[in-house]
Amino acid sequence: MGESSRQHRHSHRGNRKKSEQPLDGYAARRSQLTVSQYFEAVELSRSHRQSSKNDDRSKKSSSHQHNGKRRQDKTSSEREAIASISISDKCFRRCAILMMISFLSVASINFIMLPSIAPGENPQNAKSRWTHRKISSAKANVLPADKQQVFRIGRIFGSKNDNSMRSSLKTSDELKEQEILTPPSPADDLKRKKLLYGTKHVPEMANWPPLSALIGNDGNIRDDVDVSGILDFAIIGFGKTGTTSILRHLSEMTDSLSKEHCDLVVNKSGNLLKDLYEDHARRFKQAKRDGEEPEDRLRGLKCPQDISSDYSIFNYAKYFPSTKLIIGIRHPVLWFESLYNFRVTNVPWKEMLPTSDLTRGCISGSQGVCAWRANFHDFLSRLGKTPMSSASEKQLLQLGLDKHAKVGPVFLYEVSQLSESGSDGGVRSAQFRTDLKQFLGLQKEIPPFPLVDTSGRFDFLPVVKNQVDRNKIDICQPQHDIIRDVLMEKATLASTWIRKYFLQSDEVFVSSRDHFELILESWMHDPCPRR
Repeated sequence: MGESSRQHRHSHRGNRKKSEQPLDGYAARRSQLTVSQYFEAVELSRSHRQSSKNDDRSKKSSSHQHNGKRRQDKTSSEREAIASISISDKCFRRCAILMMISFLSVASINFIMLPSIAPGENPQNAKSRWTHRKISSAKANVLPADKQQVFRIGRIFGSKNDNSMRSSLKTSDELKEQEILTPPSPADDLKRKKLLYGTKHVPEMANWPPLSALIGNDGNIRDDVDVSGILDFAIIGFGKTGTTSILRHLSEMTDSLSKEHCDLVVNKSGNLLKDLYEDHARRFKQAKRDGEEPEDRLRGLKCPQDISSDYSIFNYAKYFPSTKLIIGIRHPVLWFESLYNFRVTNVPWKEMLPTSDLTRGCISGSQGVCAWRANFHDFLSRLGKTPMSSASEKQLLQLGLDKHAKVGPVFLYEVSQLSESGSDGGVRSAQFRTDLKQFLGLQKEIPPFPLVDTSGRFDFLPVVKNQVDRNKIDICQPQHDIIRDVLMEKATLASTWIRKYFLQSDEVFVSSRDHFELILESWMHDPCPRR
């Protein structure tokens, strides 16, 4: 293509006015000059730069006032052209970036806030429905306040007006029809997916429905399923009363979870169900590998914190109302000393508070050791085994726990019943094991309970063991009189309430009742003089 044709095309596009002023290469390209004009501009620019250099050399020795002006001596039209082109180019790039950011932001917001429109639905209605859900999302899946309480009482604990389960379920069904149906939130659905993740290895077992069919969107057990037959018994308290020894013995003849499982304490019923499923699946696979027929044995767990947890008691009443509960108690004074020294032995890097600071609730630094937890009778009163209607009964309770739930039958024991020592200790311990076997419905005999190893985890280190021995307490020493007086008050109240009210229930079982009541009568006295 010739030079004349290029000139004709450029003149036809814009009829640009040709500048007679010399331009450098960058400005020439921006002005879209012809080839000859471009090289002419480059040559002129080069000559001007050379002449400016010569002028700078001559002016350098004269004065320092023009130091900031020693640049290329270009003409004013050339500088204006370069500046206008540079500014317009920068503005164009900045504006393009801002426009792109604005477009993406608006598109993202519109995509997030876009309501779902049903087929044939007016978009305006969908918009208003979305706005209502956005504002009142906290109330989207709950019943009215006046009926919500009736629903909870009727569904879990029995109606106030009618204690029959049929009327309770009927009330529940009627209220469910009025429930606002909304799809599960992504957060709730994520909880369910996390819980079920990795459970595909659980095989389909006889009489066991799929785990996915029992878990709701919130990750807990669904309200409309019955899982009460999965958990046969639970050792729910109290701590330092021989619960570990009982679990160790029962594990040999039952399908009990090997370690403590306190999922109900934190209201994670779905996690507990998953643990039971996976434990059963493991035993199921092992029996198949050994060529044996899987044996259907009792299933149980241990969590000493369950007895003092609101969530646990209500979850047992809701999901496992027929589960048999095993509860151990101990003289509050001896119980406190045992728990305090247990913390000193197994957590030696933490300093325990003085016993005089632990007379009430479990404050920061107490490590769960406080007199509040020694109110055994208060926690037992929530199991729904006593009328709780007389003022004389309520006067024996200190914590004011007014929430009660109806749970399964209770086997209550005192820790001294596990001992084989004494003139008739062996006979009473054998009777205790027989009574516990009958309570659970076991076929095999429960072996004798061995002596429990109370050594600490760090006793093999002489320095740590010496520190532990120094920090252990003898609660009968005078410096512990304050806490011992508080615990003796609780022991007297617990002894009276258990004997007068709790043991009168047909759903509370003990071994050797006469001997058990004698043990409780001894709680009325300080154990220190008998040491």
